[in-house]
Amino acid sequence: MQRALSLDRSPALGAVLRYFACTPLFALLAGLLLVWQGEAAFQSRWSPVTLALTHLFTLGVLGMSMAGALIQILPVVACSVLPHARTMAPAVHALLGAGTLALAAAFLASRPWLFGLALAALVPALLWLAGALAIGLWQRAPAGAAPMVATVRLALASLLVTVVLGTLLGMAFALPGVIPLDLARVTDLHAMWGLFGWGGLLLAGVAVQVLPMFQVTPLYDSRLERWLGSLVVLALLLCSVKALGLAPAIVLLSAFALFAVATLLLLKRRTRAADAMTKFWSLAMVCLLAAIVIWALPGEMAGAGQTLAVAVLFIAGFLYSTINGMLYKIVPFLLWHHKQTETAPGQRVMQVKRIIPDEVAQRQFYLHVIAVSLLVAACWYPEALARAAGVAISVSALSLGWNLSRACRRDLAQPAGV
Repeated sequence: MQRALSLDRSPALGAVLRYFACTPLFALLAGLLLVWQGEAAFQSRWSPVTLALTHLFTLGVLGMSMAGALIQILPVVACSVLPHARTMAPAVHALLGAGTLALAAAFLASRPWLFGLALAALVPALLWLAGALAIGLWQRAPAGAAPMVATVRLALASLLVTVVLGTLLGMAFALPGVIPLDLARVTDLHAMWGLFGWGGLLLAGVAVQVLPMFQVTPLYDSRLERWLGSLVVLALLLCSVKALGLAPAIVLLSAFALFAVATLLLLKRRTRAADAMTKFWSLAMVCLLAAIVIWALPGEMAGAGQTLAVAVLFIAGFLYSTINGMLYKIVPFLLWHHKQTETAPGQRVMQVKRIIPDEVAQRQFYLHVIAVSLLVAACWYPEALARAAGVAISVSALSLGWNLSRACRRDLAQPAGV
């Protein structure tokens, strides 16, 4: 069963491609930073290198691609009208990119003025994006899009919490000693709402639409669609106020484990042959389950790399893998659809699956597997593997960037008989 799309509502091609093009660029920057700094990135979750690397991934890689995906998907799936989209899309893109670079530099250089500069770009970018998406999400959506819209609304609310907490942290670094904060506690909440609430829920909401569409699977169970978002947000709220001990954290992780298992089962029931997206998404769900298992292990069993390994598996293994896999579906589809509207009589457009051949995408998948594996192992053996992980991330990012740019440069129009 497929959910209907309103392709005539697609935004301008450049509005979203600019976001997707930055995904491999920021991944490359993260890889090069890791090559440069090596084991310093794994000394502690609080080290400046670790924080810079984390935000290059969360804001640069994940933030860019998630913003672009929402600007594209909401009008097409939910028939939403984003206000002033022609102005908003390039402006948010520029501010988000500049702010991410400034924030990474601020952590590395420990300069208060750089934190102020990063806030001046990131806060307007994220609030402008959130405001436009909120207006679009609270418009009446088709019945088939209701599960996705409900979950994405909760993800957007989580983004606002993440932005508020991040702004407080940024102000504390920009004005040392002026704003008293429990930095460790606020940082934990900022990370929790950002990764589980914004990133995790957004991915779950989008999966409800894209997995059946691109992998030709059955729909997710309606009960999971209906309750996953509410359970996650409730658990996050209880964790934030330290209520009921470990119970909310267990509920939170159990909800995501359920989502991972459900996704793997749907992928097994797909009617389309396995392709690069199948492999990326399968890897993502395995990484999510592995992160949950490592989190649950006793500290003496998991060792010193436990906390960083959970973060790596969630960010690079779960979130980034799904995005990487979706890019191989979304970008060719957007190029194909755009070319369809301008093809001259007597010509036809190259098939979507030929724009980026699957064997090309699968080669990059294996590079990505190597990168994630080395990153996770480096959490326990940083001296031996940190720079190797950085090289692997860089090579994988270059491969992804080359594949996407080559697709954008191809002439997709062909004579009708070809």
